[in-house]
Amino acid sequence: GGIQMMNDQMVSGHRERLRKRYLKAGIEGLQDYEVIELLLTYTILRKDCKNIAKQLLLKYEDINNFFHLEEKDFTSNKYISERTFILFKLIGDIIEKKLYYDVTQKKIKISNNKRLIQYLKYTLGTKKIEIFKVLFLNTQNELIKDENLFYGTVDKSAVHPRELVKKVLEYDAKSVILVHNHPSGALKPSESDVLITTKLKHLLDKLEIKLLDHIIVSPYGYFSFLEGGIL
Repeated sequence: GGIQMMNDQMVSGHRERLRKRYLKAGIEGLQDYEVIELLLTYTILRKDCKNIAKQLLLKYEDINNFFHLEEKDFTSNKYISERTFILFKLIGDIIEKKLYYDVTQKKIKISNNKRLIQYLKYTLGTKKIEIFKVLFLNTQNELIKDENLFYGTVDKSAVHPRELVKKVLEYDAKSVILVHNHPSGALKPSESDVLITTKLKHLLDKLEIKLLDHIIVSPYGYFSFLEGGIL
């Protein structure tokens, strides 16, 4: 009993110091594993979270990956309880909502749009499969809707032009931005990326819909067809 009490006191003392340090120095004053550790203290009681945080960071590599956890991560990892999983997932959803809000608040600037890139990198950059997203805009270049339309490698078999046209008409969009991710991390557009972009541009031109850009994102950055001079 006595040893357990001492352990509990040490753990709660350490937690208290970590919280105080965060309040004083902010997130910059914490190492990545300490950020995870601090979060874990809210779902893991009476256990030293420091080693758990370090082991989890080794497994998931980057702190941002914690906010993209999937159901299987929670069921396959003995350190991640359902409460922990929900906490991380909720934070991830809040971040995504905030980034989306930032994008929808103002007219979308087409060149050098930091907010848009941040949002796209966050929502698509970490995904393990290729996802083809379309942003539908009105005449003022305000975002009406964004939707993940196709999954899998971006080529003729995955991207169905009819589906895109259907959505454009449904949302009464005046212009669109195409986006997809490269899970490999490479940012150079593939041959099929260029072909499908050209094909969709011709199609949209006929409908008097502007294709403003096609953006490729990965965890490492982005490539814009517009900036790259391909569009």
